[in-house]
Amino acid sequence: MKKKAPDEKYIRQNISMEPEQLKRLEEFCQREERSMSWVIRQALAVYLKQGQA
Repeated sequence: MKKKAPDEKYIRQNISMEPEQLKRLEEFCQREERSMSWVIRQALAVYLKQGQA
């Protein structure tokens, strides 16, 4: 695996969500075998792309 350049590294943030959202996110991640970080990054990318239309 190639090491990321310092400006390409992920930035850690804390987020808040409703308990039901967390439960559904955990279930989705387990079912899809993906990390929460990956799912949230993908969802954010879609959300931001839609906002540009």
